[in-house]
Amino acid sequence: MLKKQFIRKLGVGNNNQGFTLIEIMIAMVIFMVGMLSVAALQTSATKGNTNANRSTRAFTWCSDRMEVLMSLPYTDANLNAGPHSQANGDFTQASDGIDNDYDGEIDEAGESGAVNISWIVVDNDGVAGAPPPPNNTKSIAVTVTWRTPLGKQKSLTLNTVRAQNATAS
Repeated sequence: MLKKQFIRKLGVGNNNQGFTLIEIMIAMVIFMVGMLSVAALQTSATKGNTNANRSTRAFTWCSDRMEVLMSLPYTDANLNAGPHSQANGDFTQASDGIDNDYDGEIDEAGESGAVNISWIVVDNDGVAGAPPPPNNTKSIAVTVTWRTPLGKQKSLTLNTVRAQNATAS
């Protein structure tokens, strides 16, 4: 008995009207605003991941080239002072170990594309009173340049100093 009185006071069981059309429309608008926000966030996250992927690839290619250059003899032609790139014939895009045209194939014949690796070597010999790096060293700057799908040019550069070993020629 007490239970029935309590239910009547709350009005539970007496409301048979349901939702009005305005309430449903407002709920749908709120839901759609939320869904559009999620879609915009997803698009932004995808673009960010794509840019991070390209930057990671560029860093990997740059560090790979730096490792190759550091493993060469100190007097190798690829370590002569001055600028070097695939265009100069030092390494060709068909033998650089990267997918220059983003087609999934590495170093295919006649490959060309949006990725370019270049490096500059500076001899640090005989510069009187120069601050470090010291004599008998070479400063090497490797740069990877690429174009985004929208045509914007981006680049990444790694710098190091290579010392001449006492036993090297």
